[in-house]
Amino acid sequence: MTALITRACVKLQLTLWFFVFPAVALGAAGRDDWAFLVEPSFMDHEMRRPIAGSQRTILAVARSHNGEIAPLTREEKKTVHMTFEQIHAEAMKTASAVLARLKPQFIRNKKNVIRYAVLESDDPLTASCVLAPEFAASFRATLGPDLLVAMPHRNQVLVFSKQDDAHLQMAESIINGYLGSNYPVSREIFALEAGGLRSLGILR
Repeated sequence: MTALITRACVKLQLTLWFFVFPAVALGAAGRDDWAFLVEPSFMDHEMRRPIAGSQRTILAVARSHNGEIAPLTREEKKTVHMTFEQIHAEAMKTASAVLARLKPQFIRNKKNVIRYAVLESDDPLTASCVLAPEFAASFRATLGPDLLVAMPHRNQVLVFSKQDDAHLQMAESIINGYLGSNYPVSREIFALEAGGLRSLGILR
């Protein structure tokens, strides 16, 4: 009798595991990740945040679901039971996760001195990695404590030292990258200050 009860319990546990595990797995796979998209201001994003000093580039509040990016609408915001501070905290985690997946390519001059770094990937959130709290620290040893960044399109970030003019020498390339992309971001150059972006002006 005891053996029969034991076998029945084991069978019940296996049956429950069969149904519960897929539900858990599907729930994880279907989770939304909050993100801030660095986007051109002409895009009609309803939930947006300004970037200091910029009139052409904004941060759009978005959700990433199974690799698809969906900017948040005002109507959808009504169903989101989170404060902006909570969304911001989650978006920073997303930016950090994107940065962790990227491997910078360092471009050097003839004397083997690093001029700038390039971050590229197919991830549509690539440009948003500049918002990661640890972004500046990850380049301090190679480009110094004061950084400039350019994001010509969603899939590319260029990182410069503020101490030289490498970003000006790259201006034409940055502008062409912006104009030639289906997903342009900005032809501005930005300083990283106190964990945020500040536009220093449009590259010409």
